[in-house]
Amino acid sequence: MNYIQLLFSELRLVPIHFDSSAETEEQNLVKAVTANEELINLGYTLSPKDIAELAKSPDLDGFYELVKSCVGEVKAKPMYPNFPNQVMEIDIAVFRFHQMLHYLSTYGVEQFTGMKVTKGWVPEVEESEKVLYDDQLIASKVIGLVDADKQYILPYKRILGRTERMDNKQKMMVLECLKNLTFEQIAGVKVTFKQNLLDVFNVVLCSEELPQQDKLAVLRAICQHTGDVWKCMDYALTRVGFHFRTSQKRLIVKLLESYPIADFKSNLILSNKKGERTCLMLKFIDFNEYSRKEEFRQAVAAFRNGEMRSWESRAKYLAEIRSPEAIGFYAERPGIMLRNLRYLLRKGYKAEELRDNLMPGAGELKTQTLVSLVNFFSRKWNEWRREEEYLEAKQLLPILKAALSARLAANETVLFGKKVYVNDSEFDLNLSSIRINDKSEEGGYIRSGIAYKIPENVERIRFFVYWNDKQRVDIDLHGAAVGVDGENIYIGWNTNFRCGTLVFSGDMTDSDSAEYIDIDLKEGKNCLSSVSANINIFSGRDSFGEIEECFVGAMAVNQTGEEVNLYDPKNCFYCHYLTGKARTINYGYVDVQNRVIVFEGTPADDYDTYSTKERNVNFSLREYIDALLDAQKCEVVSSAEDAEIVLVMGKPSEDNEVSVTDNNFFMEG
Repeated sequence: MNYIQLLFSELRLVPIHFDSSAETEEQNLVKAVTANEELINLGYTLSPKDIAELAKSPDLDGFYELVKSCVGEVKAKPMYPNFPNQVMEIDIAVFRFHQMLHYLSTYGVEQFTGMKVTKGWVPEVEESEKVLYDDQLIASKVIGLVDADKQYILPYKRILGRTERMDNKQKMMVLECLKNLTFEQIAGVKVTFKQNLLDVFNVVLCSEELPQQDKLAVLRAICQHTGDVWKCMDYALTRVGFHFRTSQKRLIVKLLESYPIADFKSNLILSNKKGERTCLMLKFIDFNEYSRKEEFRQAVAAFRNGEMRSWESRAKYLAEIRSPEAIGFYAERPGIMLRNLRYLLRKGYKAEELRDNLMPGAGELKTQTLVSLVNFFSRKWNEWRREEEYLEAKQLLPILKAALSARLAANETVLFGKKVYVNDSEFDLNLSSIRINDKSEEGGYIRSGIAYKIPENVERIRFFVYWNDKQRVDIDLHGAAVGVDGENIYIGWNTNFRCGTLVFSGDMTDSDSAEYIDIDLKEGKNCLSSVSANINIFSGRDSFGEIEECFVGAMAVNQTGEEVNLYDPKNCFYCHYLTGKARTINYGYVDVQNRVIVFEGTPADDYDTYSTKERNVNFSLREYIDALLDAQKCEVVSSAEDAEIVLVMGKPSEDNEVSVTDNNFFMEG
């Protein structure tokens, strides 16, 4: 994916050159409105404000084609072009015979002759000209415009300003941004999540363009303390084959000695395990040789001689002997105390005591960490291995929820004290979860775990995959369903190709191919609980990121006539170019009974394992938003007309709308 495609898929932004001084000519306004009408056929739309902005831009004429280039496309026909009708009507023996001939023409020919096959045999079946498109079944998604002059700094700030790890595509974006930003711009952005800091640090450290003094200024600006430096140094060390250049050693030592000595000492040995690693890294940078400050050399000597005791060992010692000082000592570092609540509870400290000591520092905690913990400890009793774990969770959960409320109250948001209407017309917030550490590496503007409502007039859901590569790659689309009676039902290349309410388009084993699975919701309501889709690389490449193009998604379907196009971008709930390191992905599932569809995008060990596990939403997005609005002292109203602020999941289209996604669920304050 190129940078513009990443910007579109991850942030739903399109860069154009803004011209605020230009007058809006009537003919250009008509052009902009027309371009927006064309966008709707792709499933997207601009806000009225952005339509007016587009009308003044010199990029107006090429705007639609630019957006179209970012919207994925299924460019190949399935084995049976008039799917699903053709497959529903075909004789089982004929279908199996066709499939066998296809396999023989690819794997068979390669095995017997040693020749590489590019395209395999497919049956000559009746094909109708695809001239019709389905009605628009889901609402167009709002996209935003960004000034081309800010197309690198704005995403850089937005992604690295979040206190959560980047997904695979966000990393790709940030690395591209770093190539196009000045060192002043890089230094001016605080990287709030340490895992994300690693990549930025490594790029700056290894840069051939930046002078040493500029590198020092940037690294000093983005690393808040020497603890950050040690983490980043460790990461960079593994990337350079455990050998720093002399200039890099000098730079790192100078960077470490730019912090106060107290900071340097406190981060030398936070824990015994980290202390061992720090000792090793001191050797790799030849600290004593390049150090220019005596007090720092003395601190390192004391550390190496075992004269320093880690903060963690002191805290654990106090807890082990049941010292009354232990809880207060832990409370000095609320984040560490938060991660040790279960440990302290098991050591006999009372839940009330833990809460009383944690709450004064709760405003400093990370919202993402609290959400993850609340979600984890909200699990149902049958999800715990032992009853005592469940009983611990019952004690810890009120503490965590109280801390989350305190943290949300400390955030400075536009919501504070306002009348707020939550627009949940497109999403089921009760069946949506906020993914933090377990969010998909495959990204997407609407993150994994969020449940799209399937409109009542939609009778069919279609999962699809398209792939292409210069060599033959075989990708398989699998479906797994659970019946209302608990029966497991599978569909794909090595099992059924049609089964009641499910139908598979046929297994393709070469590049420039497409596969589909259709789910009949109308009939499925009587017999299906849920249906899941899994995508697996059978052969040809080791990961999706190695394939030149792999485009997957899920769409709403009503018309299945022979003249109707099989792929219609305006009706896609989700679309993703797969770029990660996995070779098998649990893509998503349809909750048939509740009529929602959820993108997961999680790696899997095997395509056969993605049956239909029970998917409990322990701490729902609805509960989180309720807690947020309560903490922000909002008045929740029942209509948009009565609201000062309307909360939406996607891009805002009106002046009083505020995007939950763009504001990262208000986790940063």
